[in-house]
Amino acid sequence: MSLPRSWLSAGGSNTMFGVDDWTALKRSGITSAQQLARLQLHDNQRYLAGPQTNSSGVVTNRGNKQGVAYQEGKPGGLFNQIRLDAQSQAPAWSNVTGVNNWDYNIWGGKGFGAEDIKHARNRGASEYQLRQLYDRAGQLGIRRDTPAAQEIAANAPTSDWDYGAHGGWGFGMADVDAMGGDLEQIRGARDWARQSRRNIGEGVTDHIRGLEQQEFNRQFLQQQQEQAAETARIQREMAAAAQRSAEGAEYGRLASRRGGGSQTLGASGAATFKGKGLKSINKRGRGRGTSQLRRPYDTSSLSIASTGQGNNPSTLNL
Repeated sequence: MSLPRSWLSAGGSNTMFGVDDWTALKRSGITSAQQLARLQLHDNQRYLAGPQTNSSGVVTNRGNKQGVAYQEGKPGGLFNQIRLDAQSQAPAWSNVTGVNNWDYNIWGGKGFGAEDIKHARNRGASEYQLRQLYDRAGQLGIRRDTPAAQEIAANAPTSDWDYGAHGGWGFGMADVDAMGGDLEQIRGARDWARQSRRNIGEGVTDHIRGLEQQEFNRQFLQQQQEQAAETARIQREMAAAAQRSAEGAEYGRLASRRGGGSQTLGASGAATFKGKGLKSINKRGRGRGTSQLRRPYDTSSLSIASTGQGNNPSTLNL
């Protein structure tokens, strides 16, 4: 694809692109980076003027193609001059937008290679972010088969979470939502993002705090329930022990009463029996007790020495 005619009008040539064309395009709002991308597309560098000399043999153009170094105050090297200007206009590296904003065209030519890696490191990219630059180049269809790029692919650190698969290249709410509320996974991905200098998106910190509060409440409730269950168990055991103790005491009291009552009854029974015998003996002419018999002789003629009374009849109890 040739360059648009509007890109060639300022330099006075309908075929070659020069310094006047470059500066005119910048004034119209087309940046050096945009011009550089177009010049590299389909090798449009062929439209840059080659080395030229005047009639006196003085070099007026040392070659505008890529690889011809630009030197301040010397003619030529337009391509590299445009590239240096594009690099100077590139935004500073940001953990939020650094990977997304990386322009693969202004750091050493088309594709992802050693110059991209060198400049990205110098501007603050972490090793993991270099790998993300490698991954993004693949998504964009940008060449990345250079030895330097392959070294990054082989040796740069990797994470269990693909930060570029959801939302941007940092760690944002799109990543959090994709994790489905798994607090441990979310915190692990956040910590890894911090270590690799990834951006932590707005709302992530507050969301994690909310999940942590919910987890705290859940654990607190579980602890309370476990303590209540343990207290109830102890109370049941204490009540059962008290019941067993009361039953034991009652059993001992009943056993004591049974033993003491038998002795009392036994003694009472004997006393009653003896009483009955005595009572039966004392009764006159009743039952099977002894009867009182009068002597068949007259006792009046007898005298009882021991009493001195001989006129009263005596009774013999048999």
